[in-house]
Amino acid sequence: MSAFASALEFVVEFVHVVGLPALFVVFVLKGALVGKILPTSVVLSGYVAAVGPTYPTAAGIVVLVSVAHVIGQVAVYAGSRRYGTDVVSIVPYVDIDPESAQFRRVERWFHRYGGIAVFATNVVPWSRGLIAIPAGVSGYPSGRYVVHVGGSALVYHAVYVAVPLVGLALLA
Repeated sequence: MSAFASALEFVVEFVHVVGLPALFVVFVLKGALVGKILPTSVVLSGYVAAVGPTYPTAAGIVVLVSVAHVIGQVAVYAGSRRYGTDVVSIVPYVDIDPESAQFRRVERWFHRYGGIAVFATNVVPWSRGLIAIPAGVSGYPSGRYVVHVGGSALVYHAVYVAVPLVGLALLA
């Protein structure tokens, strides 16, 4: 039992030391569509459950991962502004077909609803980030794009931080 307790203590300490920088990198990659290979919602909720942060610290975590996600999305937006839909062939580990029905649907939403579509698709898990490509290709204003993506990232990540935080509070 003591070996298990020591191992668990090591893991918790490791998460405390490496956790925030690792979360930042993972969420930049997620925003850049590369992180789709990782279940970031599980990683984020698991980190919060492991660390058990205070409410102010939890708010800081939400801001950190949201800023990281926005950085990744802005990279895709800027790349698509420069290279068009070919940006998906440049980014590694991205399996997006600009001719697919899902991509075309997101593109239609963007052209029909603009900023509302940018915000809305970034709070829906399966479409997060895809809208950066049609927004960049169309020359959508970068400031407005950042505001919509930033707002939706804060809402989305706040939920994934709040769920384990509330769960821990109910267990206590």
